[in-house]
Amino acid sequence: MNRKQLSFTSAGILFATALFGFSVLNPVAVKSVYASCSSTAGPGVDWEGCRKRNLIMTGSDFSGSNFSKADLSSSDLRKANLTGSNLAKANLFRASLAGAKASGANFAGVVAYRTNFSKIDFTDANFNKAEIFRSEFSGSIIRSADMSKGEFSRVDFSGAQIGDTNFDYSNLARSDFRGTDLTAPISMKGTYLFRTRFEGVDISLISGLEAWQLSMACGNAATKLPDGMSRPNTWPCVEETR
Repeated sequence: MNRKQLSFTSAGILFATALFGFSVLNPVAVKSVYASCSSTAGPGVDWEGCRKRNLIMTGSDFSGSNFSKADLSSSDLRKANLTGSNLAKANLFRASLAGAKASGANFAGVVAYRTNFSKIDFTDANFNKAEIFRSEFSGSIIRSADMSKGEFSRVDFSGAQIGDTNFDYSNLARSDFRGTDLTAPISMKGTYLFRTRFEGVDISLISGLEAWQLSMACGNAATKLPDGMSRPNTWPCVEETR
């Protein structure tokens, strides 16, 4: 191959790279990326970064799967098996995972809005730095979980069983814990509790609480406080619908 032919070939490779977003020198790698997104749903599937919107996947077995950075918005994952799966930084806008199994699952950095996380076993799950708004965790089991440094504003935790869980430095503004079972230790050091609903809840096992947090939260005469903490002179909330 002479110098002119070599120059033309190199230019063609650069053009293909710019136009199609991959190098023709490695077609196998390109094929594997596209093959992962078209893979059939099942245990251990790798859908990292894939667009899987508006799909009905009720009851599917996705144990040990990889959904990192995937777009699962508005998809139906009710009663799916997500045990040990990786959903880090996934998009779960308006998705439903109600009744799923998610013990040991990784939801770190996940983004969710009006998402249904109700009646799910989240034992050993990771929600570190998750961004979750106006979503529902009612009736779920949240044990030995990491919920630290996350956004959980206007989230419904009512009826959930929560213990041995870390909410340190998270935002729980206007979230609802009424009817929640908090009978195992929980840490809320530096947690933002603006109008967080604790009416009738035993929060005596929550550690890390300070007076400034309680003063902006919502409670009543039936709210049981940690030892050594005094009840605020007034609670800021009036009874309202969820």
